[in-house]
Amino acid sequence: MRRLFIQFYLLLIGCFTLAILLIGLVYQVSAERAGNRYLERMMQGSLGLLTGELARLPPEHWPARMTEQSRQLALPLQTGALTRQPLANEDQAFLAAGNIVIVEEDDTFLQRIPGTDQALIVGPVPYLSYLHELHWVDIGLLLLIGLSLGLPILLWLRPHWRGLQRLEESARRVGAGDLSSRTGLAPGSSLGQVGRTFDNMAEQLQAMLASRKQLTDAIAHELRTPLVRLRYRLAMLDPQPDDAEQQGLERDLGALDALIEEMLTYARLDRPELPLQCSEVELGDWAQSRLVDWQALRPDRRLTLQLPAHPLPWRGDIRLLDRALENLIGNALRHATSRVTLGMERQQDHYLLEVSDDGPGIDSALAPQIFEPFVRLDRSRDRRTGGAGLGLAIVRSIARHHGGEVQLLPAETGARFCLRLPVHLDTNRHQPLTEADRQQP
Repeated sequence: MRRLFIQFYLLLIGCFTLAILLIGLVYQVSAERAGNRYLERMMQGSLGLLTGELARLPPEHWPARMTEQSRQLALPLQTGALTRQPLANEDQAFLAAGNIVIVEEDDTFLQRIPGTDQALIVGPVPYLSYLHELHWVDIGLLLLIGLSLGLPILLWLRPHWRGLQRLEESARRVGAGDLSSRTGLAPGSSLGQVGRTFDNMAEQLQAMLASRKQLTDAIAHELRTPLVRLRYRLAMLDPQPDDAEQQGLERDLGALDALIEEMLTYARLDRPELPLQCSEVELGDWAQSRLVDWQALRPDRRLTLQLPAHPLPWRGDIRLLDRALENLIGNALRHATSRVTLGMERQQDHYLLEVSDDGPGIDSALAPQIFEPFVRLDRSRDRRTGGAGLGLAIVRSIARHHGGEVQLLPAETGARFCLRLPVHLDTNRHQPLTEADRQQP
């Protein structure tokens, strides 16, 4: 709010100052000059008589006469050389011509004594001093008015700012997966219409996701039923198909069953409100325990594990992490020529879980597309190699639910995927922080 208040206040003060400067300029051009002319005309008669009288008297009689006249006018009077007066050339010429000149710096009037090189100096005049003091009073009043504008601006801006804060907080909660969050702005609020529009959008989004979940669950149920029937009828065939045909049918049914399972998994992970079941785990020990199972996916390829010397403690949903690495390692084993490597290391506040293979690789220009669902990029990674095109999309969803990301990195040979997971940061589901790294013995 402070920044918005300062910006609005400075804009208002700038406009206010510009208006006052324009008004002051008009006043200076008109009223102030008119006042100076009036003072000159008012003083011209008295000063003209006095300078004419002094011109007729010898210079030695001037002090006595000026003392007498000073008492009558209640103003100081003195003389001075014309050439020593603090005037510009134009004013010097104006004074030499017998006119009255006002010196604003010391609040005095000047008029030449006819027939001499001396000028009669009257002042300082209290009225001119008062005008100068009044000038500073005007500046002080303008500053006071400018400062006093801050209070009504603050009072006017505060309810708007509160409405913006509630709108921002609701948007943040909806973005974090709490689709039940609403702004609750009053109808009379200046942001009431925006709040109602946002609430309607959140309601429609919540209804759409609920409808999609119901549709996914219904489709899964309806697809699994005929699959079970197909398997039953296949087992009841008489005569039974030969072994090659039996294996082909079983393979196709298994692929369809796997596709349904992948679709259900992706639909579940694609929901922002997915709860995480977090637990403490040491990534190195956990990977060692899972190595045999991952190797069993393709025994004809060699899977190696590279771990740092220090432990890698982590807190997260280990079931989802297992699924993510199983998808990455399974893809790598499927496309590798002979070997796949899983490496783990810590880089500042993130763990890097890197899976690389020595297969044909993936064009780096196609990297942004490979994490989209049902995307297959080239012949080396199509349906003949297995998979439904959802594996990498599932990995990305799992990474984002943990506040991380998955990337395709450049590699000289094969494909190289990197799964980044935060070490101590909260997940986007506000899970507890992980514990600090254990000290090495």
